[in-house]
Amino acid sequence: MKRPLGWKALPALFPLLLLAGCAGTFEPPPPLWDAQAYNTVAVLPMRMIISTGRPPFTSEDTERSDRMGGMMQEAISVVMRYRGYEVLAPMDLSERLMKEDDLADAFMRLAAAHGYMGGEGAPAWDEAMEGAALISRKTGADLLVLAHGQGEYHSAGENLVQSLVTGLLTKGREQYQPPPSYLSADVFFVDPSAGARLARIPARQMPYEEDVLDLSRILDRYLRRVPGKTVPGTGAR
Repeated sequence: MKRPLGWKALPALFPLLLLAGCAGTFEPPPPLWDAQAYNTVAVLPMRMIISTGRPPFTSEDTERSDRMGGMMQEAISVVMRYRGYEVLAPMDLSERLMKEDDLADAFMRLAAAHGYMGGEGAPAWDEAMEGAALISRKTGADLLVLAHGQGEYHSAGENLVQSLVTGLLTKGREQYQPPPSYLSADVFFVDPSAGARLARIPARQMPYEEDVLDLSRILDRYLRRVPGKTVPGTGAR
């Protein structure tokens, strides 16, 4: 004859009961917009500031910053393409923004209004949206994506040097603790025809990654509320 479970068994079962109860009530966050409302995406150039060196004496690595900005632009393009949108080629788009004066001016106004230069509000929002409309008109994109952020990169060589310096200065009394390498970025989505910002995904710390595909996998989770388009009648992406 089986004995009934006693009170002593309840503490062990409680976490399982709690998980079972929560599993039925969890709801994923809603998508940021109706995916069928947009088709062609322009992922605009990203501004990243990557610092190296020992905190608090870090300094910007301009070359690494420029490279990471390009990688972020490519990786977000990969994510949006995976979601089912038509995405303008990032390099071709960036080249046009450099060569065509009206596009360059429109992009600078839009970027400044989204904090690329260190704060929103300049130029006026209406001017920024005029720039968004021009970019849309000349590129055919009905959804614009902007992002800017920062990060730190600490290589094995840098950490070794800092460890040796710390040991020498403190005569071995202190051990250098390498800071983590990381990325962080604000991502914005703009509807140029409505002259409105659809969404902002605020910055949060992500692993530092210099491979575009690996970075796109990280961003795919970060941008999980971006809706995926489906093929009519199939439900497939």
